[in-house]
This record gives sequence, C-alpha cells and structure tokens, in this order.
Amino acid sequence: MTDSSAPTSATPGSTGSTGRKRGRKCTSDVWDDFDPIYNEVNGIKVKVTAKCHRCKSILSATGSGGTGHLRRHRKSCIAKSKRTARVQGVLQFNPDGSVRSWEYSAEVAHLELCRLIFSLDLPICFGESDAFERYIKTAHNPRFASVSRQTTTRDFVKFYNDRRGSLMQTLQSTVSSVALTSDIWSGKAKEDYHSVVAHYVNSDWILEKKVLAMRLIDVSHSGVNIAERIEQVITEYGLSDRIFSITLDNASSNANAMDELTPKFSGYVGPLLLHQRCACHIINLIVKCGLKRLKPVIENFRTAISFLNSSNQRIAAYKSYCLAMGATPRKFCLDMDVRWNSTYLMLKHLLPHRSTFSVHQWTIPVPSWASIACSRELVCC
Repeated sequence: MTDSSAPTSATPGSTGSTGRKRGRKCTSDVWDDFDPIYNEVNGIKVKVTAKCHRCKSILSATGSGGTGHLRRHRKSCIAKSKRTARVQGVLQFNPDGSVRSWEYSAEVAHLELCRLIFSLDLPICFGESDAFERYIKTAHNPRFASVSRQTTTRDFVKFYNDRRGSLMQTLQSTVSSVALTSDIWSGKAKEDYHSVVAHYVNSDWILEKKVLAMRLIDVSHSGVNIAERIEQVITEYGLSDRIFSITLDNASSNANAMDELTPKFSGYVGPLLLHQRCACHIINLIVKCGLKRLKPVIENFRTAISFLNSSNQRIAAYKSYCLAMGATPRKFCLDMDVRWNSTYLMLKHLLPHRSTFSVHQWTIPVPSWASIACSRELVCC
C-alpha cells in the first residue's frame, strides 16, 4: 500500500500540479535549477516543495505560491556560488594529522552560535548585533552573515530536540541503570522550576551527568505534585524499569513523593528503591543550626555592611579612608540564606579590614574582632 504522507520527487520537466490535478507541465525555466517534490493525497500527486540543485535548500512550491521566490533564491544562490569560486580555499587539519579543504557552513555557524549564547548566558539577539558581525567578518570569516533572533530561536529548538533525541537513544540502548537527583529552584522572577538529573555509567565506564528536565512548577510543592512531575520525566525517557535510586532533600513532601514513586518504578530493584537523602542539604541544616547561636554577632556585621552599602557617598568615603590608612579598599557583600558558605565568605572578607572597619570610624556598634575569629572558626568547623 502506498504511503499517502511520504513525499516523492520528480525530475525537471516532469508533470507538475497547481491544484488537485496534474493538468500541465512545469513550463517555467526556474525548474531547470529545482527538483519538485510531491505528496500523494487521495491517490493524486500534489506538488508541495522544491529542492535547489546548488545548495539543496527546500522551499515551498505550492501552486498558489508562484515561482517568484524560487527565482529570487536562484539569483542569490548563483551569486553566492560565484563569490565562493573567487575565494581561495582554506586547509584544515583532521584529528589524525591529515589535511582537508575547509568550507564555510552556515549550519555549523548557527550551531556554534547557539553553544556560545547558552554557555555564556548571552541574549538571543547577540548574533544579529553589528559589533559581533563586524568582529567575525574582520577577524575570522568575511562570509559570515548575521543571524536574527528568530533564526537563533529556531536553532535553539532544533539543537534541543537533536540533543534530547540523542540522549534518549543513549539511555535506552546502552544504559542499564540510572540514578536520579531532583530539586526545586526559585528564579529571580519568583517562579519555581523543578529539575531532574540523571547519573549513569556509560559504555566506556565513565560517570555521566545529564539534565533531563528543568520545568516550571506552578502548583504547591506537595508530594503528589512532585511525584507526578518526576514520573512524567521518567516515562518520557523510557526509564521506568531502570531506576535504582532517587536523591531528594529532607523535606517531608519529598518523603511523600517517594511513597508515590516506589511502587511505580520498582522494576529494577523491586520494593527497595533507594531514597537517597541529599548530604549537602543535611550539612546545610547542621551549619544553619550552629549559626543560630551566633545570630546576634552576625547581625551586627550585616547591619554595618548594609549601612556602608546604602549609598555611593558612604562607599566613596570608606574608599578614601582606606587609601589614607594605606589599606586596599574593597566592597563587602552580605551573605545569602540559600548558600550556607556565604556567611563564612562574608566574615573572611571582613577579617583583613578589622583596622579600618571598626567602631572608632563608624557609628554602627560592631563587636570585637575576637568574635569574628571565633565565628570564623565555628563556621569552618
């Protein structure tokens, strides 16, 4: 039986279709440079796209669209081919040391631009900026063309789908067991995201870590909702019978989530699916408990730093005082609740400046620096 959705190609000069019937030939000279591609619908071949002989691009070729866009593409494609013919070839070394001819590929350029943007957290419009285009054309490749943000967005989607498909194939074909870690993160826009990360040993006995999902969770962080999202990711990647452990923090909702997940994904280890409690979260709870005893002391430091950073005039005055005292000026940052080592870093940066950042120069009451040393030792422990 013929597949009605499979496209079929025809040679130049073959009978075309402008509607549901192939009543006349493709008489335009543009078809000397394109191959029409047909889809069979209800036993009738309908022309839908055209393939360029030179660059192999696929363009729309429906009967109602005309051939004007094909002529414009042919003109630009011929001009590009002539420019390429006038450019001297470039040699490139292969990994084995041999030499081959290098050719500019717009597809490779778009892919590497995507890598650059998400590696450095750049804006999507970076590829269309005049400064970036001037830098690439002047220093690297004069044939580079700027890439719009719409094109970059499509390249991101294509790159994500390709990598996701490759990861799914790897997990389903070469991996026998997977350990998962999951957590919920809060963004700057006051939105929460649920992450699921897979840890496994590949065929070369190398430990791999891959992010499977980072998705918005706009419901309550209950055990049922957390389990539902983890289950959805596991099912999408076909890992239902390959999970041997899930690492979560010590929140009670995560314990409830494990109660929901254990009977569903016990195909690999049976009812003994391991709920690994996050060691970093346990350390975090221990440190926070110890810092509660130092809270009055640390609050004084926070108050003094907030007072200093509240205006540019105070920062400038402190800088001038440090220069007058022969000390190196610096800025001080407050600690963060979600980073337990940030309190240690705050005290560590304050300690060398005890001679300038003291009660004699500032009206904010600051305890003795012996307390700082004591706090530092306790946080280190």
